[in-house]
Amino acid sequence: MKFLRFILSHSIFIACSAVALSLQTLLLLHLPVNFYLLLFIFFASLCGYNSYWLLGKFSLHTGMSFFDFLKKQYSYLSMIVVGCLGMLFSLLFLKLFLYNIIITFFLLGLYSIPLLPFKQLYFTRKAGFAKTIVLSITWAHVTTMIPLQKSFLHLQVNELLIYMIHFLFVLMLCIIFDKRDAAMDSRRGMHSMATDLNEKMLHSTMLIIFVLFSLICIALQKYNIELRQSVGLLATAVITLIVYHYSRKEQNYFFYYFLVDGLMLFSGLLTYLLSI
Repeated sequence: MKFLRFILSHSIFIACSAVALSLQTLLLLHLPVNFYLLLFIFFASLCGYNSYWLLGKFSLHTGMSFFDFLKKQYSYLSMIVVGCLGMLFSLLFLKLFLYNIIITFFLLGLYSIPLLPFKQLYFTRKAGFAKTIVLSITWAHVTTMIPLQKSFLHLQVNELLIYMIHFLFVLMLCIIFDKRDAAMDSRRGMHSMATDLNEKMLHSTMLIIFVLFSLICIALQKYNIELRQSVGLLATAVITLIVYHYSRKEQNYFFYYFLVDGLMLFSGLLTYLLSI
């Protein structure tokens, strides 16, 4: 159990989920799979998420010096180092389109601004919708643009639809986490969809996202995406709605960081199985 908690708390599991959704992009578009590209995405996710969690933990320990804090959080720091080394290793075998890498780290930095311990930036904690949207866009960018290795302006219709699929799917997951963190965010002065919308409006938003997701799944049929693959995407969205329903009651750590985050891994694996 301790090993599983370590895997979840140090973003190893979520990095696997990023790889799964990136693989999904390549499978849906019938593109060759580059192992080193997926390895780069894994280590980049590992580095980015552990950096975010480290910054988030530091924002809650304002009375401690940064170096003293790092001594107590060496495991997260170690994961960041491993992530950086892994990215450098992967780059030895890749010629990446750096434009997308730069945008990804910019988006991650933008998402992290509310955690910075500077009063001049506290106004960003009221971003609410923007915070959730930025994180969803970041995931869509990582799992679509980096695997495709092209700029957003050069996307074809089917590629754009997959970008939207990933954006809407992650947005549903973000709402589940926002709802869980609503009470804590309110105490810290942080805003999200769950703090800015009442429960009825949040439910309606979730249903609207699901409907849009479903319509795109149907539209994919016109762009060389197999029916069974589209059905698999839709099935994942239905399961996400069911999980959202259960999240309305108090749940434990593993419900969120294994089940909810695991929906991304499940979606990618299901696409793989339906592509065989």
